[in-house]
Amino acid sequence: MSADLLLRNVRLPDGAAGDLAVQDGCISAFGEGLSLPAHRELDGGGRLTLPAFVNPHLHACKSFWRQELARQPDEVRGLHRFEALGHVKRAYTPQSVYDRGVQLVHLALRHGTGALRLFADVDEQAGLRAFLGLKRLQATFPFMRIQLVPFPQNGFARHPGNRELLEQAVELGCDAVGAVPWLEPTEADQQAHAEFCLDLAMQHGLPLHAVADDTENPLSRTGRMMAELALKHAWPLLLTQLGSLGFQNDTEAAQTTELIRQSGATVISNGHIELVTCGDQRQPQPRGNTRVRELLAAGVRVLAAQDDVDNPYYPFGRNDPLDVALMAAHLTQLAWDDDLNTVRRMVTDWAAEALGLEGYGLKVGDRADLVVLDAPDWRTALQFQPARRYVILGGQLRAEEQRHTQLYLD
Repeated sequence: MSADLLLRNVRLPDGAAGDLAVQDGCISAFGEGLSLPAHRELDGGGRLTLPAFVNPHLHACKSFWRQELARQPDEVRGLHRFEALGHVKRAYTPQSVYDRGVQLVHLALRHGTGALRLFADVDEQAGLRAFLGLKRLQATFPFMRIQLVPFPQNGFARHPGNRELLEQAVELGCDAVGAVPWLEPTEADQQAHAEFCLDLAMQHGLPLHAVADDTENPLSRTGRMMAELALKHAWPLLLTQLGSLGFQNDTEAAQTTELIRQSGATVISNGHIELVTCGDQRQPQPRGNTRVRELLAAGVRVLAAQDDVDNPYYPFGRNDPLDVALMAAHLTQLAWDDDLNTVRRMVTDWAAEALGLEGYGLKVGDRADLVVLDAPDWRTALQFQPARRYVILGGQLRAEEQRHTQLYLD
């Protein structure tokens, strides 16, 4: 027996320590003092080794939007950012979206991410250009697990032609059908939006991924609507945001949570985004986060995602799930004892399961998508946000990082 790659002296999340062997892109052995020839050896130095991070929701086409905005005339740059966004989207080309997507993938590689679910706006402003630009990424980075979701950002009621655009994008090939029913003007329009997207997903055998109730309005109930449809049709569903759930009374929120549990849906919380986009001006300032702890207690899987990187909804973001996990620990108060393992699962195995990633994990036979963190354990990694010493995807070293600080105390 031999190995293409041998990682010496690594530590797994359960505390087990040893050597990890990789052959033909998969984990072939793990144990103390493995004795086998290897094409390449790397010293893990007792560092924590995880399956590569997963970012399950990222509006990729709008990322690094300032680069596009800079090309606009002065009168557009002077508009409110949400008004300016429409002008920017109309100027998209597949090449410009692809170029910014490459920057996102490079960030993901640096930070130890092996899988991304990327959203592309498909509407009267972007047409199919954003979708086509991001689709190129899948071919450019075959060692990354990149999923693509066409997203009808501006809905159907005001722009009926967006239905046909969404159908065209799905025909071109994607990994889930996006939906955003809460932005439609009436409850009837929201129901029609939800049903159209679900029908399209069912026709093509794809899961449905909906942004629901990204608002402080407690009367927004599209998350409940989507859960009812998913339950009725026994169809896989991911729900992102659910901000209104945090503003509803406890009884109504509990009823919605139970429906989500029964439907088997997974929820994605991007609470750090809501810290700067929540528009309620009352004091104390509400955080806009969904009820993560209540959802978890009910048995609903909750994930954490980057969601936005430098776009009109969020001015920051590094496409770094470790950074996202630290913010999630704060926002959800999952900061003590075994709660920290819950946060880890939000950006690793729970996210991988929600995206249907096969062969994800640290067992023999799993795909060798690994990140070696310059920390001995998960709590330390969260606290200090250390270097990603090695990033291995498909069994090959794709990135490595070392940091050096010299203190001068005399």
